[in-house]
Amino acid sequence: MADIGKRVSQEGRAIRVQNVDIGNRLISILRNWEKSLYGFLQQQQGGTLNYLEQIESDILRHQVSVETNYLAPMVEMLVRNNIEAYMNRVIGEQTNLHVKGKDDSEWVPTNKALNDDRDQKVVVQMREFIKTNNVPAPSLAAKPQVPVLPPKAPATQKAATPGAAVPPQ
Repeated sequence: MADIGKRVSQEGRAIRVQNVDIGNRLISILRNWEKSLYGFLQQQQGGTLNYLEQIESDILRHQVSVETNYLAPMVEMLVRNNIEAYMNRVIGEQTNLHVKGKDDSEWVPTNKALNDDRDQKVVVQMREFIKTNNVPAPSLAAKPQVPVLPPKAPATQKAATPGAAVPPQ
């Protein structure tokens, strides 16, 4: 009976040692898997952030191009033309009324005809302006490559992890 009791306690101890070894291996596998998953997620985050930075850079380049090629020349033209048109209208109105010897009531239909002609010339000039001051269309950034799945953690024979269970004595 004593021999059987001794064998049972030895087998119980062997089972506990084996359980501790299995637990240590599982903890090691989980930690390796977490480490590789963390690296994989960092790669994905880095790729996504680079892609977003490229998109932002393309948008900013396009805005600068629009401002330098369209808006700055247009503002300059508008200010110059506004001043010149005002001066020309005042001189033209005064000259026309004085030369024809007509009163102010006959000026309205003539002014409307001149304004319609001017508006048509503005349309033609704007079409020419757009042809000569072309802004390139924004290009799309290349989509980031998705990293391959992280490699599976190799199963280790014996993992000595700090803080893991220790076999009883």
